[in-house]
Amino acid sequence: MFDEVLHPAFEKEIVNIDVKNIVYSKDINAHLLNSRKFKVIVSSIEEIGIIEPPVVTCKNGRYLLLDGHLRVSALKKLNIHQVKCLLSTDDEAFTYNKHVNRLTNIQEHRMIVKAIERGVSVDRLAKVLDMEVENIMRKKNLLDGIDPEVVELLKDKATTEGVFRYLRKMRPQRQVEAANLMNDMNNYSAKFARSIWLASSDKQLINPIKRANTLDVEKLGRLENEVSKVQGEYKLMEDKYGIDVLNLTLVKGYIRKILGNERVCSYLRGNEYDIFQQFERIVELDSINTTNERLF
Repeated sequence: MFDEVLHPAFEKEIVNIDVKNIVYSKDINAHLLNSRKFKVIVSSIEEIGIIEPPVVTCKNGRYLLLDGHLRVSALKKLNIHQVKCLLSTDDEAFTYNKHVNRLTNIQEHRMIVKAIERGVSVDRLAKVLDMEVENIMRKKNLLDGIDPEVVELLKDKATTEGVFRYLRKMRPQRQVEAANLMNDMNNYSAKFARSIWLASSDKQLINPIKRANTLDVEKLGRLENEVSKVQGEYKLMEDKYGIDVLNLTLVKGYIRKILGNERVCSYLRGNEYDIFQQFERIVELDSINTTNERLF
């Protein structure tokens, strides 16, 4: 049993707020307000309103904006004075992906589907988003034939549309394996998805590939396994890195304290000069990435 009570991240009700009472949590670059992206947002809000409410938190009697700065800026440009917002119980803006600069393909797909479900016509969406109708339909159908687990794995990743074209050629279990491999390698390109597709056996695919005689599927499969193994070893090293940095910090502090004692320094200089030199170099280290040549 847990002793602590889990608190909800948002209030249950969406709140209607005066735009003038919303305070930005970060500055908006002037160039961004003149960008095509901002113009599309303005046009979208003007035509169909806000689909995703901004996120705010109440602080010192005012509403601090955590997510949705461009949307609120667009409201001001359109002289719209009221906006429905999600009220967060936390004031940590990082939680809301403040460093994400654009929608992923999956997020864009969901936005388009949601707008269509609300009755917005495809023609109107094409006009608002400054796209061809064919592009809107392609984005709407992006996840057709894609396993839901894959959608969850890739929902916030910067995948290209080509990735889903190759995933769609695979059976569900293979799709999941491919998505996990892309996450492991941090590679979401269509070329990588194609290489996974090519390395798949016929039983893992919807339709068998007409392979060239020179293509050794077994070797490609082994290569994929080796890549996964290397990536797993990299993850272990990455986890160990944090512990090594902590240990280095503790060691530096301890050695610095030792070198602060003049009697100890005199002894080391006279009797263990090599050790004394190494101690001095360790104390001077800025990070664990310093080359071995500097240490040894």
